Amino acid sequence: STESPTTSAPTVHPFTGYEQVGGTGAGECADKDGGLFSYAQYNENASAEDCSVKCSGLATSAQVGLGVTPSACRCYFDGSAPDDEGQTFTSVDESGTGPVAGVNNESGENWQCYRLIAAGTVEPTTKPTEVPTAPVTQSPTQAPTTSSP
Repeated sequence: STESPTTSAPTVHPFTGYEQVGGTGAGECADKDGGLFSYAQYNENASAEDCSVKCSGLATSAQVGLGVTPSACRCYFDGSAPDDEGQTFTSVDESGTGPVAGVNNESGENWQCYRLIAAGTVEPTTKPTEVPTAPVTQSPTQAPTTSSP
């Protein structure tokens, strides 16, 4: 009988749509250069899953991840954070761009970072839902040839 090999996943999937980045309490979500992301912060005790619900309620497609501590929930964004006027959160704009690539614990606050996974997430339908259906080819096409002078 052929059994598929078991591989150990590098990340923990605590709830749908996110994966843990870094160790427990390793720091805030950061980009590939260690830059911190803009965020909206709710100052209340929330599990990572509760925090994800709050973040999805902000209805923006620019979210890249979330962070939790025992007393707060942060929704991280590529670009500016949503306007906090009249809201139950505070927002801070930082320079982080692109996807979450690691963690940064310069603050020493031991945030727990979760990356938003593109596939299978529940987010506002501002993005196209069509998935390319091109088959994966096992043999690549010939590389272009260049004539030597």
